[in-house]
Amino acid sequence: MTGEVRARSPEDQLHEEDRSVPVEAPATPEEWDALARDWESLHQGYYLGSGRHAVLECARHLEASAAQGGTQTALWTLGLYYVGGYVIHARPHAESERRVRDVMGVLCAPRDASCEHPAHPCDDVPEDGELENFPLVLEMLAHPERDADHEAVLAEELADEAGYVDEEWRESWYGGRLTREIWACPQNLAGFARAFLG
Repeated sequence: MTGEVRARSPEDQLHEEDRSVPVEAPATPEEWDALARDWESLHQGYYLGSGRHAVLECARHLEASAAQGGTQTALWTLGLYYVGGYVIHARPHAESERRVRDVMGVLCAPRDASCEHPAHPCDDVPEDGELENFPLVLEMLAHPERDADHEAVLAEELADEAGYVDEEWRESWYGGRLTREIWACPQNLAGFARAFLG
């Protein structure tokens, strides 16, 4: 025998079975919510489907959306940031890692090299890359039909009732500065892509 035959894992078998089945992009905020829940379960380690397939489908949609200047690019970018580590750290797979890194690499230099924002959430990514309350950002971006000002007032009222409103909360990207404009800014997305690539 010229080489060792590696046994296929259940993940490999599942991936081989479903990798040719493309996942449709969400068409409604509710479908985005469902996808975000899948990403959360994948990130937390209890996703029941093929995690590799889910990551690669996110990468595929991100690549298409970025090429077309699509309105969902922010969601796909942050989604891939959130779950892409699955094929790098949780279940390493060289081919999938290369694909994810290639797609993220395209986003590192935004087309519009300037913006008027003095700071972005990507500026505060911790060394371990983990972001608390990240699903809140995905939910906010998935619901453009919601009025941003109304959402901000409601968030502050709820936080105030729970005793969370203080100066730190007001300066938090998940509190007083949780805005669609800042999170979807191309500069912010490029910063997250760079943080992902390390």
